[in-house]
Amino acid sequence: MDAAPAAPPIVLLVLAKEQWVAHALRGKRFAVVRIHTATLARELARDLRPDAIIVESELPDMSGLDACRLLRSDLDVGHCVPILMAGPEKPTPEDRVTALRAGIWAFLRQREDAKDLPLTLEAHIRAKRSIDSALAENALDPAAALHGRAVLARRVRELGGLMARKHGALACVVLATDAASTDPTLPSRVARALRISDIVGLLSSTGIAVLAPGTDHQGAAILARRLAGILSVETADRAALVPGSTLRVGYDAVANLKYSPIDPVDLLVRADAAVQAGVAEPGTPWLRRFETAATVRPSAPTSLRPATGPPGDGPAERTASV
Repeated sequence: MDAAPAAPPIVLLVLAKEQWVAHALRGKRFAVVRIHTATLARELARDLRPDAIIVESELPDMSGLDACRLLRSDLDVGHCVPILMAGPEKPTPEDRVTALRAGIWAFLRQREDAKDLPLTLEAHIRAKRSIDSALAENALDPAAALHGRAVLARRVRELGGLMARKHGALACVVLATDAASTDPTLPSRVARALRISDIVGLLSSTGIAVLAPGTDHQGAAILARRLAGILSVETADRAALVPGSTLRVGYDAVANLKYSPIDPVDLLVRADAAVQAGVAEPGTPWLRRFETAATVRPSAPTSLRPATGPPGDGPAERTASV
């Protein structure tokens, strides 16, 4: 007997004005669902489980970038769903960087992309389904890719070198959970909520570190609050973490590693120290930032630092890192 034909890929269109996208996708190659607001897109995407999402750069309720961030922050939508942005203007290099950080896979413009949109979309969907298949086999499960301390230290130095060359920022966020409430799926849930460029690793059985390139102090605090919001949602198969009770977060960041050279491993040490002895963010006592005036020495990640100390680690840097 012949195999039943595969169902067409589901494409969710979140459009207000760029209706050329829907016209370009006419036919039976895709199952197209059209809506007009990002808020509705988030609710609908949870049920539809689309193979791809196309958002307009400006929507009635928020910008396309904010819409993408909203969708990416929802674990029920799917971390690997390609999100493309349609708009009338050609993006600048700065726009592209911002969009990539928000989770946009590609930009679309009518004059350049209408004819080839079906083929472009199919290529993105094939990539997405390949990732889904690998995840189903645990080949690319984020939990399996979590780094231990030694690898985490090497990766933070690699990121530090890259950000120094680019005059970029680098942040570290440490999530500390109560031992009694440790969920074995927690590291995987954190990994799935991050950007592809972010790195996640285990500092201990109850401590998770996130390295975020291109992220300053403000961005680190936003990332910490977003992760806490995701982890504080209770589902049928897991209990919610309670910020301030079963979840505490510390962070540190450098806005420009070229002008503020430090051993990048210090960010891990500082963020871990901030969990216990940092300065609480206003209105968010469970979220603490590192301050150089802190008097408590961190103890958890000391094995991250080689016995001889990193090259160029002078007395001033050691003092600053507490």
